Amino acid sequence: MNVSLCLNLRSPTAESEAQRERVEAAAERKKAAKAAETVEQAWERILSMKNSPTDQERLLSVKHAMESGILGGYPTDGKRFSKAEALRLWTELNERQKADKLAEMVLNTPPHYHLVTDVVSLEHMVRAIEAADIIAVDCETFGEDDGALDPWRGNMAGFSVSTRRESFYVPLNHVEKAMHDEDVVDKMREVLPKAKIVMHNAPFDCKWFYVKYGLDLIDALHADTRIMAMALDENRNHRLKDLCADWLKLPGDNFDQLFGKTPFNEIPLDVALVYAAGDTEKTLKLYDWIRGWYGKREDLRQIERLVFDIEMPVCRQFIRSDLRGIRFDVGMARDLDAKFAEEEAQLEAEIYRHLGEKINLNSPIQLSKKLYGDLRLPDHDKGSTGVRTLKRIKKNHPVIPLILDYRAVGKLRQAFTSKLPHNVKADGKIHPWHNTWGAATGRFTCANPNTQQIPAKRPEIRHLFLATGPDRILVSIDYSQIELRVLAHMANEPVLIEAFEAGRDIHSTTAALISNGKYTYDDIERNKDVDGHECQKLRKQAKIVNFGIVYGMGAGKLADTLEITKAEAQKIIDDYFRGYPGIKRYMDEQHARVMKDGFVTGIFGRKRRLHADVKSKERFRVFGAQRQAGNFPIQESAGSILKKAIVDLADVLPRYDAHILLQVHDELLFDCPRDITQEALDHIRTTMENAVKLRCPVRCDVEINPERWMKKVDEREWFENEEDDALSHN
Repeated sequence: MNVSLCLNLRSPTAESEAQRERVEAAAERKKAAKAAETVEQAWERILSMKNSPTDQERLLSVKHAMESGILGGYPTDGKRFSKAEALRLWTELNERQKADKLAEMVLNTPPHYHLVTDVVSLEHMVRAIEAADIIAVDCETFGEDDGALDPWRGNMAGFSVSTRRESFYVPLNHVEKAMHDEDVVDKMREVLPKAKIVMHNAPFDCKWFYVKYGLDLIDALHADTRIMAMALDENRNHRLKDLCADWLKLPGDNFDQLFGKTPFNEIPLDVALVYAAGDTEKTLKLYDWIRGWYGKREDLRQIERLVFDIEMPVCRQFIRSDLRGIRFDVGMARDLDAKFAEEEAQLEAEIYRHLGEKINLNSPIQLSKKLYGDLRLPDHDKGSTGVRTLKRIKKNHPVIPLILDYRAVGKLRQAFTSKLPHNVKADGKIHPWHNTWGAATGRFTCANPNTQQIPAKRPEIRHLFLATGPDRILVSIDYSQIELRVLAHMANEPVLIEAFEAGRDIHSTTAALISNGKYTYDDIERNKDVDGHECQKLRKQAKIVNFGIVYGMGAGKLADTLEITKAEAQKIIDDYFRGYPGIKRYMDEQHARVMKDGFVTGIFGRKRRLHADVKSKERFRVFGAQRQAGNFPIQESAGSILKKAIVDLADVLPRYDAHILLQVHDELLFDCPRDITQEALDHIRTTMENAVKLRCPVRCDVEINPERWMKKVDEREWFENEEDDALSHN
């Protein structure tokens, strides 16, 4: 053996000993470094980490408390001060500050705040309500597993009332005993429905009073300050205390900051009084502050009319709609879910066969590795497995359509057949929560469940919703192509207006236009249902383009949707604008307007503030603002026409014992008596069509669903059969 090699070899024992010595030396150096780190250096290190805004704020508050001597906690035993320890100290500090804050609140209880715990204080509140020109009302709730948000499962701890002079809190179900809740509510039935009431997020409070105590405050509801605030600035958060802090400069702490996870019924009454009465007092002050702005400019007076003539009547209507609810077939939902589960399993097995192995199909990492690594499919978006990306490559391998179908079925199960049965209340109905101004555009949103998401292309989901009884039917009335009619009106586009006036199919009209003279309108209409015919393809493209233009679709998205090249998509868009020059002019005007004013408006003056900056270096922001500037007035106006129709229907529906149940995009679903006449339905339909006059006619389609939603029957045959049944009974 080579001597030099032998000299470099060490025994295992020697090697282990050397390694141990190195580890110990490193530990000593680390310990020395820790000991040498000053408090300032520790904070510099912690605050320079990648902290979330919330963590950074908490860390700074701990640092200040330590510097002020409020907190100790810096290690003196040589241990390194860590971010985790600093955040633990924040929890300690927060609890201490909460206790101090609550004690301060009670100590400084305003003299005009009153706790209602006996007959004398209750009578005092009743007299104050009767004497007030306007009052604010708010309820405090509690319950397990989000029961504090659900009046069908939770409980009301109490409620507060404010006049402009006094504020009251009435405990109903607190741990600390007060008056019997029914004695209080009986008194409230005499006075609250006669009052003029302001609330913040009124649907919540109105539903709780109605469900828990049968106390109907809907007609007494004058204003919702959340809706009023939305009308002034749709882009910010609309929590009451944040609005009052920013606009009225009124200090206040949110519930979580003060009480954490403590149920409101366990909060001491002296604390509950200050918190709850403060909420209604703030609500009334916010109402007065916003009303004060309305008279200052004409655009604000227009906003006032929008709020009180459109938004508040619609808000009141959908509180009633949600309380009425819609019957749901739980048994059929479970059967359908089992069917979907079987379909999902079959698709999964087929996917595995194509992939050659089992992977977690819900793991983007595993799926991406398989598709772009093993199968070597085109990777357009850096390994993305999103739906839009997969649609671009679905012709490259048979497994891609299967994956898309698998996801679609899974989504149906997750969003509907597995979930919806859990939304059914004890009365066998689903009671959704419509937010009548939920989107920045002024459009509705819906939750618990979101009935707007129920897909029309999968009618079996809608079939789960039932008429409310054997003597009732469901009737859906849907605006026909309302956004395109609004587009024709706003752009004053003569070709579109004339097509609507003549009753021509608008998609066939556009298809003929983008064919560049190759096909006439009659050619498209004659061949639109002929499989494989170019006219059929053109009309499908035209339909996507018509609605895509409304939603600001660019060439890239259109190319993906139509599965064509971007250049081909751009040519279709150019041909579209060439055929409809009024639309091109309208879009250009909207783009210029948003760059000049920073906002655009809809048909009733509702604003969309887009804050575009023509000098911005972030051109995607400018493009986004311009896209929305063309899109918003169309979407908003279509939505506002529906809302105006809802207002107009308030005098019509009671005549026929008809009730609105759901709003789904441009459709209203009604609960009607089984013997409703054709004349009655025509009256409802024409009321909707005449809500707003456009340059082109507005049309609505009526569908009669005797048993289940979207299980429609022919309208003419239905009324003929009903007449025959009536004659036979006579």
